[in-house]
Parts: sequence; structure tokens; C-alpha cells
Amino acid sequence: MQTEQVKTAAPEKEAPRISVKAQVQEILAVMTAFSNLLLKETAALRKADFKTVDTLQADKKLFARQYEAKIARLAEYRAELPNIDVALSTKLKKERLRFNEILDENMQALGLAQNSTKRLINRILEVACQSVTDQKQTNYSNTGKAMAYKSATLSTSIDRSL
Repeated sequence: MQTEQVKTAAPEKEAPRISVKAQVQEILAVMTAFSNLLLKETAALRKADFKTVDTLQADKKLFARQYEAKIARLAEYRAELPNIDVALSTKLKKERLRFNEILDENMQALGLAQNSTKRLINRILEVACQSVTDQKQTNYSNTGKAMAYKSATLSTSIDRSL
């Protein structure tokens, strides 16, 4: 006879409740740090400094997760948001606008870098294909005479997907 064991999940501990003011201040700190990182990344993208861009990716992911978690947590206290002081509310609105502008600029720089890279790869592929088809092959006729043929008659194909 088999006995079944039923596991009961341990009750999850709720995160300690902190004031809305403290949460807003934490979000401001994350947004400011995230904005500064995005500014660095945008500058690096404009310089085509992809090593720097690469070194920023781990922090970028971390800030994105922190930002998302803090916004989600603050949303639980939506009813209390109108009660925060006007100066803090104004600061949050200004930082959110600044963050959104910086994020838009970063997205544009990422798009430009991506398009630039695609154009470079396509150009390299075009030159490689042209170089292959421009080369002459030496072939021999039935009588043993050397003849030159363009290699365009050869089957060439390049996978153009990234």
C-alpha cells in the first residue's frame, strides 16, 4: 500500500510594508541610476564603442528588473499616492519625464546601431559574392586547351540570415 505525502507550501512572507514616500524615493534612486547608465550606453553606441555597450548590459538588466519590481510594488499603494507631498510628487514626475526621454534616445541609438551593423554585413556579403563571381577559373577543353571561365557559372550561395 502506497502512502501519499502532501506537501503544504510554507506561507510566503510578505515584504515589510514601507511608506509610500520611501518607495517613491527608492524608485527615484533607481530611475536616476538607470538613466545615467542609459546615457552612457547611448554615448557608447554613438561612438560605436561596442565593448563599453557590452559591459553595461548586466547592470542594465539589473536596473530594469529593479525598476519593474519597484513600480509593481508602488502600484499596490496607488490609493496612497495622492497623499505624498507636492515636492516629492513633482520630483517623481520630472524624473519620469527625463527617464522616458533618455530611454527614447537610447532606443533610437540602438536602432541606428543595429541598422548600421546590418548595412555593414550586407556590404561585406556583396563584396564577397562579387569577388567570387569575378574570379576566373581555368578549365580544359576536350582537346586539352586551357580555357578561362568566369566562376559565375559555378553555384555560389551565401546564407544572409543573422
